[in-house]
Order: sequence, then structure tokens, then C-alpha cells
Amino acid sequence: MPTLPLRSILAILIATALALPAAAALNISLKHGSEREQQSQQQLERLAARYDLGRWIHTERIMFDQDTIPHSHPVLTLHARHLDDDGALLSTFIHEQMHRWLSSHPRQARAALREIRQRYPALPVGYPDGADSLASSQEHLLVIWLELDGVESVLGKAEHDRLLAFWSNDHYKKLYEIVARDKQQIGAIVRKHTLMP
Repeated sequence: MPTLPLRSILAILIATALALPAAAALNISLKHGSEREQQSQQQLERLAARYDLGRWIHTERIMFDQDTIPHSHPVLTLHARHLDDDGALLSTFIHEQMHRWLSSHPRQARAALREIRQRYPALPVGYPDGADSLASSQEHLLVIWLELDGVESVLGKAEHDRLLAFWSNDHYKKLYEIVARDKQQIGAIVRKHTLMP
């Protein structure tokens, strides 16, 4: 049986490695070290190894805290709520990363938010329909659009649609509905101000 030359074997190995998604190097800490937080860490690490999340990672420093609401600053913090739903965890992860993305592009974000404020001068405020202030609800239209775009890019259209329906009945309910209804218009604002990751 003929053997392949060493150069051919190396070329095959390199091509195979390049075809695999790059595992994101995440620096994950646990607030309480509980079993749920440990399982959530393993879940996120598994997802980061399976999917190429590079475009959507804007801080590698992540904390799991089972007792908190997810937030992006000062440390991107996730809860342990979605152990049975990889898509929901990934969607939450991308959502918080998009807050980081906007804060790292303040000039473009301010310009986009001026247009959002003109188009949406009144939005729901308060749980479960909106964020905690009008300004936050307006920013969330951009964040949610970017989140859903990331979900569709990573997980596909069917999972995008499932998670959109899930979030529309969970929190920021009306904001998710507005983004679904005005997807083209909000996407045009994101693109105009070069806010695509």
C-alpha cells in the first residue's frame, strides 16, 4: 500500500485544523463555585469550542453568578439559568458582548443612538417589556438586533426564530417585538454607523 509523503500529511493536518472553529480563550470565574455555575462554565466552554464566536467576543473575562441578572460591565456576568438550553445561553452571551462592543465604539454608537432616539422617542420602560430607562430601552434596540444577527450567524435561522419567540415572552418583550418588526430599518442604522462586529 502506498504511503503519503510527509509534506502531504502535514498539508492535510493543517487544512483540517484550519477548517475547525477556533476555540475562544475565555477567562471564566465563578462567583459562588456552585455546581450550577460549574456546569454553566462547562457549557459555555463547550459552545466556544464548537462554534467560531470570534466576531462576538469583545471581552474574554466572564463571570458566572447564579444570583444575578446578566450584565456587561464592569465584568461580563452571566447567570446559571440556561443549563438545558445552549441557544439561550449563547444568545445571552452574545447580548452582553454586544453591550461591550457598543461601549468600545462610542462615536459610532452615539450617532446610531441619535437615529434610534428620533425613530423611537417613546419605548416601553420597565420589566418585562422594556429596560430600566428610556435610554437603555433605546440602546437595547441596537443590542438586540446585534444579538439576533449573531444568533442567526452562529446557530442558523430556525434557532434565531425560536429564541426570538422565547425572548419575546420572557424579558424586554416589546423590545424584541420591535426589533423583529423593524429588522430592516434597525439593521440599516447599524450598518450605516459601521457597528457590525
